[in-house]
Amino acid sequence: MDKKPPLDSSLLVPIFIGLLSICGIVLVLLGMRWSAAQGTIPTQITSTAVKFQYLGTEPAIAPPTELSTVEESPEIPETPTEIFLPPPAVTEPIATISETPILLVTNTLVTATVAAPLLGVTYDDADSRLAYTGNWIGQSGVNGTYKSTLHISSTIGDAVQLIFYGQKIQLAYQAGPSLGTIAIRLDSTDFVLEQAVAETHFSQWESPVLTLANHTLTITHISGGSINIDSIAVIDLATPTPTATPTPTPTP
Repeated sequence: MDKKPPLDSSLLVPIFIGLLSICGIVLVLLGMRWSAAQGTIPTQITSTAVKFQYLGTEPAIAPPTELSTVEESPEIPETPTEIFLPPPAVTEPIATISETPILLVTNTLVTATVAAPLLGVTYDDADSRLAYTGNWIGQSGVNGTYKSTLHISSTIGDAVQLIFYGQKIQLAYQAGPSLGTIAIRLDSTDFVLEQAVAETHFSQWESPVLTLANHTLTITHISGGSINIDSIAVIDLATPTPTATPTPTPTP
């Protein structure tokens, strides 16, 4: 009977390869542990509170040794800034001169119509070219007046205005007891006329001679009782007033 060896030679090769594999695994584990030990960063304990941690392995970047805490300042409300702008330029209107004469009578603006440049014309008290201001009362059917009309004022301050062309005027009115006083302004010259007389009758007032041009006549009730206006006549000085020829008396 043949004797077999205690260990088969064909098993030596697998056993040797197994031992080499185990040694290789051990070497790999040892290498990985050594690499992990080389990459550990030493920890430094500081007294400053750290809010942020910087991580990095680059040699060119060094972590800050001390970090300062920045406190946020409270928000301050913004105060609106007042901007003062210069006032806009005001363009003053250019005053224009009106050709229509205007007269201020007893705080009332009265505009009279300019009469046509006629001489020897008579304006009735009811003529539309006479501008009345106040509480005048027009009467009609008055015997003895021009065109049987008359304008009467019983209020102090009533006025009437006429703009005429000529050199002289004649104001016709009715005088009588308990009547008042009127002020007559001819351009810039003032006259006073008393209408109060003892007996009632028709009378006239004549102006001085003026230059031949447009003139403004204003009549105002200034005092006393009522006053009245009958007519205003523009006297033509170029035409002489005819003189009455006396009638010859027969000789007995």
